[in-house]
Amino acid sequence: MVNMLPSHFPTVMRTLLVVPLIAIGLTGCGGAQEGASEQLVEQTVGGDVDIELGDDGQVASVETEDGSVEMSASGEVPEEWPDDVPLFEDGVVSNSQVATTDDVTIVSIDYVTEAGAESAYDAMVAAYKAAGFTSTLSDVFDGKGGLATYIGERNGVSITMMVDVPELNEPTVVIFNLRFPAG
Repeated sequence: MVNMLPSHFPTVMRTLLVVPLIAIGLTGCGGAQEGASEQLVEQTVGGDVDIELGDDGQVASVETEDGSVEMSASGEVPEEWPDDVPLFEDGVVSNSQVATTDDVTIVSIDYVTEAGAESAYDAMVAAYKAAGFTSTLSDVFDGKGGLATYIGERNGVSITMMVDVPELNEPTVVIFNLRFPAG
C-alpha cells in the first residue's frame, strides 16, 4: 500500500486521521486482528505502530514512534483537558481522542446535545472570550445548515469548535479540538 499522506505529518498525526476508520472494521475482532491491524496502519501511515484493543474490541490506544493516540467512548472528558479552558456542559460526551507528541497535545471531544445549534455556539464563543481567547475565525449561521466554526487562541493554546447544524429532529453535535504545547 502506498502512503498517500504528506510526509511532513508526524506519524502520530497521520495515525489520528487513519485509525478511526480502521477501528470501525475492528469492532468485535480478537487478538489475532491486532497484528494485522498494526501492519495495515503501519503501511498506511509509515512507521512502527502498536495498537491496543479494549476488552470490547474498540481501539483504546495507538503508540507510534512519534507519539500516541488514545481514543475513548467512555463518555468522560479526558483528564488532559485544561481546567481553565471552557467546555460545553449541556450535553453528553460521545467520544474523545488525545494525541500527544514531544511538542504538542491535541484533545478532541464530541458532544451530543438537545440544545439548539445557535445557542450552543453563542454560549461557547462568549465563554471563550471571557476566558481570554482571541477569535481568529468565527463563522456565523446562515440558516442553510452545515457547520459553524470558531477558532480562538490564547498564550499558545488554540481551540477549534465546530457546531453541526442538525437536520430536523436530530441532536446538535458540538466538536472541540484543543491544541497546546506538550509538557
